[in-house]
Amino acid sequence: MAKILVIDDKQNNLITVSALLKALIPGCKVITALSGHEGIEKAIAESPDTILLDIKMPGMHGFEVCKRLKHDESTKNIPVIMLTAIKTGSADLIRGLEIGADAYLAKPIDEYVLAAQVNTSLRIKKAEDALRGQKDLLENMVQKKTEALRKSEQQLRAIFEATRDVSFIIADTHDPEYPIIEFSPGAEKIFGYKRAEIIGHPVSIVYQPEEVAKFMFAYRQLKNDESGFSGETILVRKSGERFPALFSTYPLFDERGEMYAALGVSIEISKQKRLEAQLRQSQKMESIGTLASGIAHDFNNILAAIIGYTELASYDVPKNSTIRKNLEEILRASDRACDLVKQILSFSRKTEKTFLPVQPGSIVKEVIKLLRSSLPASIEIREKVTATGNILGDATQLHQVIMNLCTNAYHAMMEEGGILEVSLTAVDLDAESAAQHAELKQGQYFMLTVSDTGQGMDRATMDRIFDPYFTTREKDHGTGLGLSVVHGIVKSYGGVIMVYSKPGEGTTFHVYFPVFEEEQKSAEFKQKEPVPTGDERVLLVDDEPSLTELGQQMLELLGYNVTTRTSSREALELFRSKAHQFDIVITDMTMPEMMGDRLAQELLKIRPDIPIIIYTGFNEKISKNRARDIGIRKFIMKPLVISNLAKAVREVLDGAVV
Repeated sequence: MAKILVIDDKQNNLITVSALLKALIPGCKVITALSGHEGIEKAIAESPDTILLDIKMPGMHGFEVCKRLKHDESTKNIPVIMLTAIKTGSADLIRGLEIGADAYLAKPIDEYVLAAQVNTSLRIKKAEDALRGQKDLLENMVQKKTEALRKSEQQLRAIFEATRDVSFIIADTHDPEYPIIEFSPGAEKIFGYKRAEIIGHPVSIVYQPEEVAKFMFAYRQLKNDESGFSGETILVRKSGERFPALFSTYPLFDERGEMYAALGVSIEISKQKRLEAQLRQSQKMESIGTLASGIAHDFNNILAAIIGYTELASYDVPKNSTIRKNLEEILRASDRACDLVKQILSFSRKTEKTFLPVQPGSIVKEVIKLLRSSLPASIEIREKVTATGNILGDATQLHQVIMNLCTNAYHAMMEEGGILEVSLTAVDLDAESAAQHAELKQGQYFMLTVSDTGQGMDRATMDRIFDPYFTTREKDHGTGLGLSVVHGIVKSYGGVIMVYSKPGEGTTFHVYFPVFEEEQKSAEFKQKEPVPTGDERVLLVDDEPSLTELGQQMLELLGYNVTTRTSSREALELFRSKAHQFDIVITDMTMPEMMGDRLAQELLKIRPDIPIIIYTGFNEKISKNRARDIGIRKFIMKPLVISNLAKAVREVLDGAVV
């Protein structure tokens, strides 16, 4: 049973949020606190699975509460969702993330967004608890094995020879260099040394150079602490490769009770660390995506006004006039802004897209053809496409993914030249291979590989390459959105993107796309049609006065009789009294008081046959399928363009559905 702690200084808010949580997450237990101090006490006492925390509170504000929770050992791993007013500035959002907040929810709280965010936090908490449990299990395993070692020399030798995934090293403590006197088969496997070639070398040979002094001091302390010491560290293989491990050391005593050697036991945890990093990256990308989609929604409203009023103005000026040309330039710039919004929503995986079977092999060849004609002779292009078949996606987006990766590879080799290799192969991932990445499943995939021989990247850079607006290029040579958009597209296809790189050794991207088995279907194209008009009676509802006025002017220009309301509740009351005076209702989705889908449901209770169109820039709550299930005839996206609006209205009035 999930436990959720809600901290808010207003009793009414606590009652409302508690009721919502219990309704949306059956079986959950909701704990409430009316102040920051009470919230911290209950967090420590109850150990909830997630915390909803109001920012604006007297006495102790939400940021301070979050900071204390994240600094307390007993509560630092509990996800914290900050509840904030809509007008909260970017500085406060960044401040909350820096002190450890995991997400934000804006008031008034949308019940579906609340459920989605809380469920996400609960899943993340469960996954992190599982990882910590695995780590504890490994530490217990080390402890149990080393306890068995200390019982007898015979047991020590048996474990030495039998255990392959745990390394055992014995060092002579009579020598200040602590030379290695025993090296287990498991140590040979993990470190890459043969027993004969490492015996006699100082034990520091297996430690990261930066930690040698610390561990040598710890070895010397073994004489004073028979329990030994353990912890997480970085060890070094014969090849020089460093890897994370759980490492413990214990003193060994002879029959007289004198310490004669130190036993080192290690277990490699590279896979666990990789999964932890993937979990953190997934959480970070989801939080950034939520923030990005919210910004895109607001920007869509601004674009709707710019595009709409510009279109209306263009009807009132001569076609060949300077003013008309200037207005057309505004529309072209607005179209580019719309594309940017689509990129942001693609990154955050919030757009609805109709996917069709696409042949990635043909698109790879098309991109390579373009690159051969545009890249300098200093870049050698090697192409290998052996896979045939389809993936389920969008040809334009797939072209964008391949071109972006190849362009990045070119920039990495721009100064000195090099080799760009692009390949597409079919791979069959078994359960063990798929387990190397948390988001891969067993099955058939196409693997796109883009590799360069450029300067490569260090670990710090690799950890940030998918972050929005992060770029290593000079100013005016890229926005930093490219790889974040690629990441969003690949994820939306059910795929995974991985990167391998080292400074001076180039970079390789592997992109896995699930294979789609059905035959490719041809998309149907329709010729451009004239803008349809009409004279029906329209009720238009939008809480933005400027957009309401814009929509009214558009519809009246098309010949319709328009009544507007900027309040969904006022629109409902008007419809109750004059339901048969309207032929169609057009409503925005995101509105205070009552959301567009709820308004549609209420209107249909009054008059089940009323045609309804709903439009939105972005909303997780509504989709084409949900709109159809409610009874809404058409679902369209902002910003509204007069030709698209005219076509949608005519289709609905003439009997078409979603």
